[in-house]
Amino acid sequence: MSEEKTYRSDGTRAVAVALTLMCVLIFAAGLGGIGGGIHRSTSVSMVGVGVMIFAALGAWWVLTHFARMGVTTTREGITIRNWFRRKFIAWPEIEAFKFGTDIDDLTVRESLSSPYLQTYVVTINGRHYVMGGIAATRLNRARSRGKVQEILKRLEDERLAHNRAA
Repeated sequence: MSEEKTYRSDGTRAVAVALTLMCVLIFAAGLGGIGGGIHRSTSVSMVGVGVMIFAALGAWWVLTHFARMGVTTTREGITIRNWFRRKFIAWPEIEAFKFGTDIDDLTVRESLSSPYLQTYVVTINGRHYVMGGIAATRLNRARSRGKVQEILKRLEDERLAHNRAA
């Protein structure tokens, strides 16, 4: 059994790079407003500073949260890192790892957010939790879904190994 592994989709890092680049460009636009524009306005300078702060916070969030989304496995269980939250689930509580299309009781919101692409961990009490860092992309769906299915299989193998050892 492994000590600690992190699983995430290929697309998670690529999107993180794109979002970071966007934040850098927005920061540069704010930097251009620092001079006050053509007529040297204090208001334009203040907006420029605000835009730079917004872009810096956005880049920080992308690098500290978004780029690290995924599932980390330990001896005790898994930690799911999503957009804003972390959720720990112990191995004995986990029933399976599935795509949204394999889950019957999705909410309306979950049903509208591409269950074909999104993955979930299902617990023995019937609850399911989204794994935001492990999802297929809309580009070349079949290939992407196949890669994500392999990740789900590896997670399932770890679950079975931990349950046998317990």
